[in-house]
Amino acid sequence: AVVSTQSGHYGRDTKVEDMFSKLATEDEAERAIVIQDIQQDIKELASTELDSVKLFLSTILRLSQRSPFDDITHGMKQLLQQLEGLGLQVPRIRFRKGPSFYIPHDVVPKLNDTSSEVYHLFKNAFLNDARVSHMVQVMGFHPAYLSYWIQTHHYLLRGPGQLPKYFRAYIGILASCRHHCLYSVNLLEREFLCFGGPPTWLQGIQYAPRKIQRLSTINDILCNSPWALNNHHMQELQQGADCWSRQELSQALTIICHFHALTQFILGCGLTHEIDSSAGHTYGTSPLDAPSDEESSLSEKSGDPILFDDIYTRLMQEAGETSNSEELNHQHFADLLEQQSNRELLQMRKSNALSHYLMNPDFQYTVAKEMIHGHEFDWEEMGFPVFRGYNTELADILDEKFRVIQSLTYNTMGKRANVDTTKLRESVWYFTQQLLGVYFTDFDYGLVKSMLPDNFKDYISVTVLTPEKLQEDNFRFTGFTYSEKVHFSLIMMESRFQATFCYGLKALD
Repeated sequence: AVVSTQSGHYGRDTKVEDMFSKLATEDEAERAIVIQDIQQDIKELASTELDSVKLFLSTILRLSQRSPFDDITHGMKQLLQQLEGLGLQVPRIRFRKGPSFYIPHDVVPKLNDTSSEVYHLFKNAFLNDARVSHMVQVMGFHPAYLSYWIQTHHYLLRGPGQLPKYFRAYIGILASCRHHCLYSVNLLEREFLCFGGPPTWLQGIQYAPRKIQRLSTINDILCNSPWALNNHHMQELQQGADCWSRQELSQALTIICHFHALTQFILGCGLTHEIDSSAGHTYGTSPLDAPSDEESSLSEKSGDPILFDDIYTRLMQEAGETSNSEELNHQHFADLLEQQSNRELLQMRKSNALSHYLMNPDFQYTVAKEMIHGHEFDWEEMGFPVFRGYNTELADILDEKFRVIQSLTYNTMGKRANVDTTKLRESVWYFTQQLLGVYFTDFDYGLVKSMLPDNFKDYISVTVLTPEKLQEDNFRFTGFTYSEKVHFSLIMMESRFQATFCYGLKALD
Protein backbone atom coordinates (compact mmCIF):
# COMPACT_ATOMS: atom_id res chain seq x y z
CA ALA A 1 0.00 0.00 0.00
CA VAL A 2 2.16 2.78 -1.33
CA VAL A 3 0.85 6.25 -2.07
CA SER A 4 2.61 8.06 -4.90
CA THR A 5 2.76 11.85 -4.65
CA GLN A 6 3.58 14.42 -7.29
CA SER A 7 6.59 15.61 -5.31
CA GLY A 8 8.41 12.54 -6.53
CA HIS A 9 8.67 10.32 -3.48
CA TYR A 10 6.47 7.71 -1.86
CA GLY A 11 4.36 8.07 1.19
CA ARG A 12 4.47 4.66 2.78
CA ASP A 13 2.00 2.56 4.69
CA THR A 14 2.14 3.09 8.45
CA LYS A 15 3.07 -0.57 8.95
CA VAL A 16 6.61 0.37 7.90
CA GLU A 17 6.82 3.00 10.63
CA ASP A 18 5.18 0.68 13.15
CA MET A 19 7.73 -2.08 12.60
CA PHE A 20 10.79 0.13 13.05
CA SER A 21 9.35 2.42 15.73
CA LYS A 22 9.83 -0.45 18.19
CA LEU A 23 13.59 0.20 17.92
CA ALA A 24 13.02 3.49 19.74
CA THR A 25 13.78 2.16 23.18
CA GLU A 26 16.63 2.86 25.57
CA ASP A 27 16.59 -0.73 26.83
CA GLU A 28 19.48 -2.51 25.08
CA ALA A 29 18.07 -5.99 25.70
CA GLU A 30 14.71 -4.96 24.29
CA ARG A 31 16.40 -3.46 21.22
CA ALA A 32 18.29 -6.71 20.65
CA ILE A 33 14.99 -8.62 20.55
CA VAL A 34 13.42 -6.10 18.16
CA ILE A 35 16.47 -6.17 15.85
CA GLN A 36 16.36 -9.96 15.76
CA ASP A 37 12.61 -9.95 15.07
CA ILE A 38 13.02 -7.44 12.23
CA GLN A 39 15.82 -9.47 10.66
CA GLN A 40 13.80 -12.67 10.87
CA ASP A 41 10.53 -11.13 9.61
CA ILE A 42 12.18 -9.37 6.67
CA LYS A 43 14.10 -12.47 5.59
CA GLU A 44 10.97 -14.60 5.79
CA LEU A 45 9.09 -12.03 3.76
CA ALA A 46 11.91 -12.01 1.18
CA SER A 47 11.49 -15.74 0.66
CA THR A 48 7.80 -15.42 -0.17
CA GLU A 49 7.02 -11.83 -1.23
CA LEU A 50 10.17 -10.28 -2.63
CA ASP A 51 8.43 -7.17 -3.91
CA SER A 52 6.94 -6.44 -0.48
CA VAL A 53 10.42 -6.30 1.07
CA LYS A 54 11.27 -3.31 -1.11
CA LEU A 55 8.86 -1.27 0.98
CA PHE A 56 11.24 -1.56 3.94
CA LEU A 57 14.63 -1.23 2.28
CA SER A 58 15.10 2.54 2.46
CA THR A 59 14.30 2.57 6.18
CA ILE A 60 16.74 -0.28 6.78
CA LEU A 61 19.37 1.67 4.84
CA ARG A 62 18.74 4.83 6.91
CA LEU A 63 19.03 2.98 10.19
CA SER A 64 22.21 1.29 9.02
CA GLN A 65 23.78 4.74 8.72
CA ARG A 66 21.95 7.11 11.08
CA SER A 67 21.31 5.98 14.64
CA PRO A 68 22.65 6.94 18.07
CA PHE A 69 22.72 3.24 18.97
CA ASP A 70 25.53 1.14 17.46
CA ASP A 71 23.60 -2.11 17.82
CA ILE A 72 20.91 -0.77 15.49
CA THR A 73 23.34 0.39 12.79
CA HIS A 74 25.21 -2.92 12.99
CA GLY A 75 22.02 -5.00 12.89
CA MET A 76 20.60 -3.12 9.90
CA LYS A 77 23.91 -3.28 7.97
CA GLN A 78 23.95 -7.00 8.60
CA LEU A 79 20.38 -7.33 7.34
CA LEU A 80 21.17 -5.45 4.12
CA GLN A 81 24.13 -7.76 3.50
CA GLN A 82 21.95 -10.81 4.07
CA LEU A 83 19.27 -9.53 1.68
CA GLU A 84 21.90 -8.79 -0.93
CA GLY A 85 23.18 -12.33 -0.47
CA LEU A 86 19.67 -13.57 -1.29
CA GLY A 87 19.94 -11.81 -4.64
CA LEU A 88 17.88 -8.74 -3.73
CA GLN A 89 19.07 -5.42 -5.10
CA VAL A 90 19.53 -3.13 -2.11
CA PRO A 91 19.65 0.68 -2.18
CA ARG A 92 22.76 2.83 -1.70
CA ILE A 93 23.08 6.28 -0.20
CA ARG A 94 22.65 8.80 -2.97
CA PHE A 95 25.10 11.34 -1.58
CA ARG A 96 28.33 10.66 0.29
CA LYS A 97 28.27 14.04 1.96
CA GLY A 98 26.42 13.17 5.16
CA PRO A 99 23.64 15.47 6.39
CA SER A 100 24.86 18.57 4.50
CA PHE A 101 26.15 19.33 1.03
CA TYR A 102 28.19 22.19 2.50
CA ILE A 103 29.66 20.69 5.67
CA PRO A 104 32.07 17.69 5.56
CA HIS A 105 30.48 14.76 7.37
CA ASP A 106 33.47 14.29 9.67
CA VAL A 107 32.89 17.79 11.07
CA VAL A 108 29.19 17.36 11.86
CA PRO A 109 28.46 16.09 15.42
CA LYS A 110 28.38 12.27 15.47
CA LEU A 111 25.11 10.62 16.41
CA ASN A 112 26.76 7.79 18.35
CA ASP A 113 29.40 9.77 20.27
CA THR A 114 28.21 9.00 23.79
CA SER A 115 30.79 11.35 25.30
CA SER A 116 29.52 14.45 23.46
CA GLU A 117 27.39 17.12 25.07
CA VAL A 118 24.71 16.71 22.42
CA TYR A 119 24.40 12.91 22.56
CA HIS A 120 21.48 12.90 25.00
CA LEU A 121 19.54 15.17 22.61
CA PHE A 122 20.23 12.89 19.66
CA LYS A 123 19.22 9.89 21.75
CA ASN A 124 15.98 11.52 22.92
CA ALA A 125 15.15 12.61 19.37
CA PHE A 126 15.51 9.00 18.25
CA LEU A 127 13.43 7.71 21.14
CA ASN A 128 10.64 10.13 20.15
CA ASP A 129 10.70 9.65 16.38
CA ALA A 130 12.88 6.58 15.64
CA ARG A 131 14.94 9.04 13.63
CA VAL A 132 17.57 11.73 14.12
CA SER A 133 16.88 14.04 11.21
CA HIS A 134 19.60 15.89 9.33
CA MET A 135 18.13 19.11 10.76
CA VAL A 136 18.70 17.92 14.31
CA GLN A 137 22.17 16.57 13.56
CA VAL A 138 23.40 19.86 12.05
CA MET A 139 21.79 21.92 14.81
CA GLY A 140 23.71 19.63 17.17
CA PHE A 141 26.65 22.04 16.83
CA HIS A 142 24.70 24.10 19.40
CA PRO A 143 23.12 21.84 22.06
CA ALA A 144 21.89 24.67 24.31
CA TYR A 145 19.73 25.97 21.49
CA LEU A 146 18.79 22.57 20.02
CA SER A 147 17.03 21.55 23.20
CA TYR A 148 14.47 24.37 22.83
CA TRP A 149 14.11 23.92 19.08
CA ILE A 150 13.23 20.24 19.54
CA GLN A 151 10.64 21.18 22.17
CA THR A 152 9.09 23.72 19.80
CA HIS A 153 9.08 21.47 16.74
CA HIS A 154 7.61 18.53 18.65
CA TYR A 155 4.97 20.71 20.31
CA LEU A 156 3.82 22.20 17.00
CA LEU A 157 3.37 18.85 15.28
CA ARG A 158 2.45 16.54 18.15
CA GLY A 159 1.63 18.60 21.23
CA PRO A 160 -1.79 19.72 22.48
CA GLY A 161 -3.92 21.99 20.32
CA GLN A 162 -7.25 22.30 18.54
CA LEU A 163 -5.98 21.37 15.10
CA PRO A 164 -5.72 17.64 14.26
CA LYS A 165 -2.12 16.49 13.90
CA TYR A 166 -2.47 15.72 10.20
CA PHE A 167 -3.83 19.26 9.67
CA ARG A 168 -0.67 20.61 11.28
CA ALA A 169 1.60 18.50 9.10
CA TYR A 170 -0.29 19.62 5.99
CA ILE A 171 -0.02 23.29 6.97
CA GLY A 172 3.71 22.69 7.42
CA ILE A 173 3.83 21.24 3.89
CA LEU A 174 2.15 24.34 2.45
CA ALA A 175 4.58 26.61 4.30
CA SER A 176 7.63 24.58 3.21
CA CYS A 177 6.57 24.79 -0.43
CA ARG A 178 6.83 28.57 -0.48
CA HIS A 179 10.63 28.23 -0.54
CA HIS A 180 10.51 25.05 -2.66
CA CYS A 181 12.00 22.97 0.17
CA LEU A 182 11.56 19.37 -0.92
CA TYR A 183 13.50 18.10 2.11
CA SER A 184 10.94 19.49 4.55
CA VAL A 185 7.98 18.44 2.41
CA ASN A 186 9.22 14.85 2.24
CA LEU A 187 9.44 14.60 6.02
CA LEU A 188 6.06 16.26 6.57
CA GLU A 189 4.29 14.07 4.01
CA ARG A 190 5.49 11.09 6.01
CA GLU A 191 4.22 12.69 9.24
CA PHE A 192 0.91 13.51 7.57
CA LEU A 193 0.31 9.88 6.59
CA CYS A 194 1.42 8.56 9.98
CA PHE A 195 -1.08 10.90 11.65
CA GLY A 196 -3.86 9.39 9.53
CA GLY A 197 -4.10 12.15 6.91
CA PRO A 198 -6.07 11.34 3.73
CA PRO A 199 -3.53 10.31 1.04
CA THR A 200 -5.51 12.13 -1.64
CA TRP A 201 -4.54 15.49 -0.09
CA LEU A 202 -0.97 14.82 -1.18
CA GLN A 203 -2.06 15.08 -4.81
CA GLY A 204 -2.40 18.83 -4.37
CA ILE A 205 -4.04 21.59 -2.37
CA GLN A 206 -7.17 21.39 -4.52
CA TYR A 207 -7.79 17.98 -2.90
CA ALA A 208 -7.64 19.43 0.62
CA PRO A 209 -10.70 20.88 2.37
CA ARG A 210 -11.71 24.46 1.58
CA LYS A 211 -10.77 25.41 5.15
CA ILE A 212 -7.14 24.48 4.48
CA GLN A 213 -7.15 26.17 1.08
CA ARG A 214 -8.21 29.44 2.68
CA LEU A 215 -4.82 29.65 4.44
CA SER A 216 -3.04 30.09 1.09
CA THR A 217 -3.20 33.88 1.11
CA ILE A 218 -1.64 34.36 4.53
CA ASN A 219 0.92 31.66 3.72
CA ASP A 220 1.97 33.63 0.64
CA ILE A 221 2.05 36.99 2.40
CA LEU A 222 3.86 35.85 5.55
CA CYS A 223 6.57 34.27 3.43
CA ASN A 224 7.13 36.97 0.85
CA SER A 225 5.66 40.24 2.17
CA PRO A 226 4.87 39.83 5.89
CA TRP A 227 4.45 43.59 6.39
CA ALA A 228 1.41 43.45 4.10
CA LEU A 229 -0.55 41.15 6.43
CA ASN A 230 -3.37 42.94 8.22
CA ASN A 231 -6.43 42.43 10.35
CA HIS A 232 -8.67 42.21 7.26
CA HIS A 233 -6.96 38.98 6.20
CA MET A 234 -7.59 37.45 9.63
CA GLN A 235 -11.19 38.61 9.88
CA GLU A 236 -11.93 37.15 6.47
CA LEU A 237 -10.72 33.73 7.65
CA GLN A 238 -13.03 33.89 10.66
CA GLN A 239 -16.15 34.45 8.58
CA GLY A 240 -18.35 32.35 6.32
CA ALA A 241 -18.31 28.63 5.68
CA ASP A 242 -15.21 26.67 6.68
CA CYS A 243 -14.14 29.51 8.96
CA TRP A 244 -11.26 29.47 11.42
CA SER A 245 -11.50 30.25 15.13
CA ARG A 246 -8.95 32.68 16.59
CA GLN A 247 -7.44 29.84 18.62
CA GLU A 248 -7.02 27.72 15.49
CA LEU A 249 -5.52 30.65 13.60
CA SER A 250 -2.96 31.29 16.33
CA GLN A 251 -1.86 27.66 16.02
CA ALA A 252 -1.76 27.76 12.22
CA LEU A 253 0.22 31.03 12.27
CA THR A 254 2.84 29.50 14.53
CA ILE A 255 3.25 26.50 12.25
CA ILE A 256 3.46 28.62 9.09
CA CYS A 257 6.08 31.01 10.51
CA HIS A 258 8.06 28.13 12.03
CA PHE A 259 8.35 26.28 8.72
CA HIS A 260 9.06 29.38 6.64
CA ALA A 261 12.03 30.07 8.90
CA LEU A 262 13.04 26.41 9.14
CA THR A 263 13.16 25.94 5.36
CA GLN A 264 15.44 28.98 5.28
CA PHE A 265 17.81 27.12 7.63
CA ILE A 266 17.54 23.85 5.68
CA LEU A 267 18.40 25.51 2.39
CA GLY A 268 20.94 27.84 3.95
CA CYS A 269 22.93 24.92 5.37
CA GLY A 270 22.51 22.77 2.26
CA LEU A 271 20.94 19.80 4.03
CA THR A 272 20.90 16.58 2.04
CA HIS A 273 17.71 14.56 1.77
CA GLU A 274 16.92 12.01 4.43
CA ILE A 275 18.23 8.64 3.28
CA ASP A 276 14.80 7.00 3.26
CA SER A 277 13.24 9.64 1.00
CA SER A 278 13.33 8.78 -2.69
CA ALA A 279 15.80 11.63 -3.27
CA GLY A 280 18.13 10.27 -0.58
CA HIS A 281 18.97 6.85 -1.97
CA THR A 282 19.56 5.14 -5.28
CA TYR A 283 19.64 1.63 -6.65
CA GLY A 284 22.78 2.43 -8.61
CA THR A 285 26.14 0.96 -7.70
CA SER A 286 27.54 4.05 -5.97
CA PRO A 287 26.55 7.47 -4.65
CA LEU A 288 25.72 9.95 -7.39
CA ASP A 289 27.79 12.97 -8.48
CA ALA A 290 28.77 14.08 -4.99
CA PRO A 291 32.29 15.42 -4.48
CA SER A 292 34.47 13.68 -1.95
CA ASP A 293 35.10 15.26 1.44
CA GLU A 294 38.63 16.04 0.30
CA GLU A 295 37.25 17.94 -2.67
CA SER A 296 34.83 19.76 -0.37
CA SER A 297 37.66 20.77 1.95
CA LEU A 298 39.68 22.06 -1.02
CA SER A 299 36.77 24.11 -2.28
CA GLU A 300 36.26 25.50 1.23
CA LYS A 301 39.90 26.53 1.44
CA SER A 302 39.68 28.16 -1.96
CA GLY A 303 37.22 30.76 -0.67
CA ASP A 304 38.12 34.36 0.01
CA PRO A 305 39.44 34.93 3.58
CA ILE A 306 39.08 38.70 3.29
CA LEU A 307 35.49 38.63 4.61
CA PHE A 308 36.52 37.02 7.90
CA ASP A 309 39.45 39.38 8.38
CA ASP A 310 37.24 42.35 7.57
CA ILE A 311 34.55 41.37 10.09
CA TYR A 312 37.12 40.53 12.78
CA THR A 313 38.85 43.88 12.30
CA ARG A 314 35.51 45.69 12.52
CA LEU A 315 34.63 43.81 15.68
CA MET A 316 37.94 44.63 17.36
CA GLN A 317 37.73 48.33 16.55
CA GLU A 318 35.65 50.82 18.44
CA ALA A 319 32.27 51.34 16.80
CA GLY A 320 33.40 54.88 16.00
CA GLU A 321 30.91 57.25 14.44
CA THR A 322 27.69 55.30 14.42
CA SER A 323 24.19 56.63 14.12
CA ASN A 324 20.62 55.56 13.60
CA SER A 325 20.64 56.98 10.09
CA GLU A 326 21.74 53.74 8.38
CA GLU A 327 18.95 52.82 5.96
CA LEU A 328 18.44 49.91 3.65
CA ASN A 329 19.21 50.44 0.00
CA HIS A 330 16.03 48.75 -1.18
CA GLN A 331 16.94 49.00 -4.86
CA HIS A 332 20.27 47.30 -4.18
CA PHE A 333 18.57 44.28 -2.62
CA ALA A 334 15.94 44.14 -5.34
CA ASP A 335 18.73 44.07 -7.95
CA LEU A 336 20.66 41.47 -5.94
CA LEU A 337 17.69 39.10 -5.74
CA GLU A 338 17.01 39.51 -9.44
CA GLN A 339 20.65 38.66 -10.14
CA GLN A 340 20.40 35.58 -7.93
CA SER A 341 17.29 34.42 -9.77
CA ASN A 342 19.28 34.17 -12.97
CA ARG A 343 21.78 31.70 -11.50
CA GLU A 344 21.56 27.98 -12.10
CA LEU A 345 20.10 26.33 -9.00
CA LEU A 346 20.56 22.84 -7.68
CA GLN A 347 18.37 20.38 -9.57
CA MET A 348 16.57 19.48 -6.35
CA ARG A 349 15.26 23.05 -6.13
CA LYS A 350 14.69 23.88 -9.78
CA SER A 351 11.72 21.65 -10.47
CA ASN A 352 8.09 22.59 -10.13
CA ALA A 353 7.51 19.39 -8.18
CA LEU A 354 5.84 21.25 -5.32
CA SER A 355 3.66 23.67 -7.28
CA HIS A 356 0.62 21.45 -6.78
CA TYR A 357 0.58 22.52 -3.12
CA LEU A 358 0.44 26.24 -3.98
CA MET A 359 -2.62 28.13 -5.19
CA ASN A 360 -0.43 31.05 -6.24
CA PRO A 361 3.01 29.56 -7.05
CA ASP A 362 4.17 32.73 -8.83
CA PHE A 363 3.73 34.93 -5.75
CA GLN A 364 7.15 36.58 -5.31
CA TYR A 365 9.05 38.54 -2.68
CA THR A 366 8.45 42.30 -2.81
CA VAL A 367 10.54 44.96 -1.11
CA ALA A 368 8.93 46.74 1.85
CA LYS A 369 8.06 50.30 0.82
CA GLU A 370 8.39 51.61 4.36
CA MET A 371 9.75 50.44 7.69
CA ILE A 372 7.53 49.53 10.63
CA HIS A 373 8.79 50.55 14.05
CA GLY A 374 9.54 47.47 16.09
CA HIS A 375 7.95 48.86 19.26
CA GLU A 376 4.56 48.47 17.53
CA PHE A 377 4.83 44.70 17.78
CA ASP A 378 7.98 43.90 19.73
CA TRP A 379 8.04 40.28 20.95
CA GLU A 380 8.54 41.11 24.62
CA GLU A 381 6.03 43.96 24.73
CA MET A 382 3.39 42.70 22.28
CA GLY A 383 4.04 39.26 20.80
CA PHE A 384 4.75 37.32 23.98
CA PRO A 385 1.79 38.60 26.08
CA VAL A 386 -0.61 38.30 23.12
CA PHE A 387 0.42 34.73 22.29
CA ARG A 388 0.35 33.77 25.96
CA GLY A 389 -3.37 34.45 25.80
CA TYR A 390 -3.64 31.63 23.25
CA ASN A 391 -1.03 29.17 24.48
CA THR A 392 0.87 29.82 27.70
CA GLU A 393 3.08 26.74 27.53
CA LEU A 394 4.26 27.25 23.95
CA ALA A 395 4.71 31.00 24.47
CA ASP A 396 7.11 30.28 27.33
CA ILE A 397 9.07 27.77 25.20
CA LEU A 398 9.36 30.26 22.32
CA ASP A 399 10.40 33.05 24.65
CA GLU A 400 13.20 30.97 26.13
CA LYS A 401 14.29 29.82 22.66
CA PHE A 402 14.61 33.44 21.53
CA ARG A 403 16.59 34.31 24.66
CA VAL A 404 18.97 31.40 24.17
CA ILE A 405 19.77 32.11 20.52
CA GLN A 406 20.24 35.83 21.16
CA SER A 407 22.64 35.24 24.05
CA LEU A 408 24.40 32.13 22.72
CA THR A 409 28.15 32.66 22.41
CA TYR A 410 31.39 30.77 22.88
CA ASN A 411 33.51 33.94 22.86
CA THR A 412 35.39 32.68 19.81
CA MET A 413 35.70 33.71 16.19
CA GLY A 414 37.44 31.27 13.90
CA LYS A 415 40.59 30.15 15.74
CA ARG A 416 40.61 33.25 17.95
CA ALA A 417 39.51 32.94 21.57
CA ASN A 418 38.19 35.47 24.11
CA VAL A 419 36.32 37.45 21.48
CA ASP A 420 33.17 39.37 22.44
CA THR A 421 30.88 38.78 19.47
CA THR A 422 27.86 40.59 20.91
CA LYS A 423 27.87 43.41 18.36
CA LEU A 424 28.27 41.02 15.45
CA ARG A 425 25.44 38.76 16.61
CA GLU A 426 23.15 41.72 17.29
CA SER A 427 23.92 43.18 13.88
CA VAL A 428 22.92 39.92 12.15
CA TRP A 429 19.72 39.68 14.22
CA TYR A 430 18.55 43.27 13.67
CA PHE A 431 19.62 43.41 10.04
CA THR A 432 17.53 40.29 9.39
CA GLN A 433 14.48 41.97 10.86
CA GLN A 434 15.26 45.17 9.00
CA LEU A 435 15.10 43.18 5.75
CA LEU A 436 11.61 42.13 6.84
CA GLY A 437 10.48 45.71 7.29
CA VAL A 438 11.07 46.05 11.05
CA TYR A 439 13.06 48.98 12.47
CA PHE A 440 13.82 49.36 16.19
CA THR A 441 14.42 52.92 17.33
CA ASP A 442 16.38 51.77 20.39
CA PHE A 443 18.97 49.86 18.32
CA ASP A 444 21.94 51.67 16.82
CA TYR A 445 21.84 50.64 13.16
CA GLY A 446 25.22 52.23 12.71
CA LEU A 447 26.47 48.92 14.13
CA VAL A 448 25.11 47.12 11.09
CA LYS A 449 27.12 49.40 8.87
CA SER A 450 30.26 49.10 10.94
CA MET A 451 30.02 45.36 11.67
CA LEU A 452 28.74 43.84 8.43
CA PRO A 453 30.61 44.24 5.12
CA ASP A 454 28.38 44.69 2.08
CA ASN A 455 29.06 41.18 0.75
CA PHE A 456 28.08 39.67 4.11
CA LYS A 457 24.88 41.71 4.11
CA ASP A 458 24.19 40.37 0.63
CA TYR A 459 24.62 36.82 1.94
CA ILE A 460 22.17 37.49 4.78
CA SER A 461 19.63 39.09 2.46
CA VAL A 462 19.56 36.15 0.04
CA THR A 463 19.40 33.66 2.92
CA VAL A 464 16.47 35.43 4.58
CA LEU A 465 14.46 36.54 1.57
CA THR A 466 15.04 33.91 -1.12
CA PRO A 467 16.86 30.92 0.43
CA GLU A 468 15.80 28.70 -2.46
CA LYS A 469 18.33 30.64 -4.57
CA LEU A 470 21.29 29.88 -2.31
CA GLN A 471 24.19 27.77 -3.54
CA GLU A 472 27.34 26.43 -1.91
CA ASP A 473 29.28 29.53 -3.03
CA ASN A 474 27.12 31.58 -0.66
CA PHE A 475 28.14 29.36 2.28
CA ARG A 476 31.83 29.34 1.38
CA PHE A 477 33.13 32.27 3.41
CA THR A 478 36.38 31.19 5.04
CA GLY A 479 37.87 31.87 8.45
CA PHE A 480 34.68 31.05 10.31
CA THR A 481 34.26 27.51 11.58
CA TYR A 482 31.37 25.39 10.31
CA SER A 483 29.83 25.67 13.77
CA GLU A 484 29.91 29.46 13.48
CA LYS A 485 28.30 29.34 10.04
CA VAL A 486 25.50 27.20 11.45
CA HIS A 487 25.26 29.68 14.34
CA PHE A 488 24.72 32.54 11.87
CA SER A 489 22.01 30.49 10.13
CA LEU A 490 20.23 29.87 13.44
CA ILE A 491 20.31 33.57 14.34
CA MET A 492 18.81 34.46 10.96
CA MET A 493 16.19 31.70 11.28
CA GLU A 494 14.99 32.77 14.71
CA SER A 495 15.09 36.47 13.91
CA ARG A 496 12.91 35.84 10.88
CA PHE A 497 10.55 33.59 12.82
CA GLN A 498 10.11 36.20 15.55
CA ALA A 499 9.50 39.06 13.11
CA THR A 500 6.99 37.27 10.88
CA PHE A 501 5.23 35.70 13.85
CA CYS A 502 4.76 39.13 15.41
CA TYR A 503 3.33 40.40 12.11
CA GLY A 504 0.83 37.54 12.26
CA LEU A 505 -0.08 38.11 15.91
CA LYS A 506 -0.56 41.84 15.33
CA ALA A 507 -2.94 41.10 12.47
CA LEU A 508 -4.83 38.55 14.59
CA ASP A 509 -5.00 40.65 17.76
